[in-house]
Amino acid sequence: MTEKNFDDVFLSRLALTLRALEGEELEANDPQPLEPEDYEAIYTAYAESGGDSATAKAQIAIARKQRDQALGRILQFVSDQYGLGAVERLDDKKLKDVARDAFHATEFWTEEVEMHSQTAICGSPLQVLLRTHYQLNESMLDMHDTILWPLAKRIYPED
Repeated sequence: MTEKNFDDVFLSRLALTLRALEGEELEANDPQPLEPEDYEAIYTAYAESGGDSATAKAQIAIARKQRDQALGRILQFVSDQYGLGAVERLDDKKLKDVARDAFHATEFWTEEVEMHSQTAICGSPLQVLLRTHYQLNESMLDMHDTILWPLAKRIYPED
């Protein structure tokens, strides 16, 4: 069985849906996500400090796309469980509902892995999908920490 791949149009639609969900889930004291201009300032500073910003952008974009594909597969699994069919064809409300359930599953998985400080056991198909998404997300965050975070802290110092 081959893994399903989602096109960029669906991944963009999914990203918008997730941003809306994250906005609903944010607590008042949660940090706000960086804006595109913030990332540009960080990449510029990275280049000025001798780094190859084009390569860094490309590496992070590849990692993000792999993570988003993995999340799309989780959404497809959830959609299949509800008998809704292809996730790309869901209307906006159903996509948001499926995405909410998938988002909560990934959050729960992350908490379980981090609380137990061990790799969660993979058994069910959903657990395999969650583990893959978790690993890809951690890889992307590691790249952010290595490449961008030191510069972001210099550009945007804490108050």
